[in-house]
Amino acid sequence: MTDTRTFRAPFMACEDAVGCLDSQTSRVVVTLVAIVGLAVGPRGVEAQVADLDDLAWIAGHWAGNAFGGQIEEGWFGPAGRSMSGSFRLVQDDLAVMYELLLLEQDDDGEIYYRFKHVSRGWESWEETRLEYRLTAVEGRKATFRSTGDEPAANAPWWFTYESPTPDELRVSIYGSGGGEPTVLSMSRR
Repeated sequence: MTDTRTFRAPFMACEDAVGCLDSQTSRVVVTLVAIVGLAVGPRGVEAQVADLDDLAWIAGHWAGNAFGGQIEEGWFGPAGRSMSGSFRLVQDDLAVMYELLLLEQDDDGEIYYRFKHVSRGWESWEETRLEYRLTAVEGRKATFRSTGDEPAANAPWWFTYESPTPDELRVSIYGSGGGEPTVLSMSRR
């Protein structure tokens, strides 16, 4: 599996396996290698091969306002080919919804975002977990798309996590109906 972290330099150095090439040729080789390193995901979406360390910026305790209340999301950093976290929605001083969150790198190298909604009393919203595949990582922005033919009624088709600065986290949620996404803006606590 190709590691795209090696393609971030504008040109390859002589120590690279390709050998000593002028910078023009090296840029062409890097571009071709990067294209070959792309994997095609569900519904033909291209994804760069990534590692959980490329998503370490998600780790932390985040908070904001959305859905008529206060939201919190917390993530542990990468360890054991996983990152785990949780989400909580508090309305009128009462926690009304939770999500158990998991970013997991499978044996094939693919990264999946898996989660489950529960409400007070640990009442599950779905029969099984919801699953999304990482389809792109561009700096501090990651895109996840549903692995199912049709996600559950309360689940997005796809979503992005983005951190424009180390103290901001923005989750944009895209539904099956199209239109503007629901955007959750959170700050680091």
